[in-house]
Amino acid sequence: MKKARAPLSQPIPQSGDGRRAAKPSAVAMRDTGTISLLIVDDHAVVREGLDAMLGSDARIARITTAASVAAAMQQCAEAPPQVILLDQRMPGSDGFSGLDLILPRWPAIRIIMLSASASIAEVALARRNGAAGYLSKTADRATLLNAIVTVAAGGTCFASEPGGSVDDPGLSGRELEVLHHLGRGLSNDDLGIALGVSGETIKSHTKAIFSKLRVAGRAEAVARAYELGLMPSH
Repeated sequence: MKKARAPLSQPIPQSGDGRRAAKPSAVAMRDTGTISLLIVDDHAVVREGLDAMLGSDARIARITTAASVAAAMQQCAEAPPQVILLDQRMPGSDGFSGLDLILPRWPAIRIIMLSASASIAEVALARRNGAAGYLSKTADRATLLNAIVTVAAGGTCFASEPGGSVDDPGLSGRELEVLHHLGRGLSNDDLGIALGVSGETIKSHTKAIFSKLRVAGRAEAVARAYELGLMPSH
């Protein structure tokens, strides 16, 4: 059933699970030119804020939200959205891992990554791993809507990359996730537990990280990651 448009001054009705009434399939939405959107962020205030900010636009037919990559994948399995707004930094699987997990299974989904800050290397990694866009969390409503409409139509929308001439070290999404955990000082076994893989798998990842960053050990890798702007600022 087609969603009734609500005046901008009125709240949009929501069902008990926080999902708006929607057309039954993404195919139907594409045929009528409207967009299904999934917002993935571990902070409820961000999810709810983006929902409220974007939901009144006539081009958005449905908005759903998820607090993790795992929850996002479950929703994709039930009803794949056309566009995902994906937070780059989340506990557990981060945004880059999300790209690696979601796009191979649902290649038609268009993903825009959101970040509080971005480095050249991170933007390059997002492009290389299949993101359709990369924007700052401080982007205004018009910028976000323009990006969503653009990528839904098959285009791309990347914020201006930070100045400088830092090379992209070519890390995979999982390697970047491991690198972030290295900064916490975890052992290979503890890191494996945190990521749900074996210590030997972590050892393989760290070896690849050291090679790509051209460093000899953990401390040097973490220092180099900070130089490249690859480590979280919080």
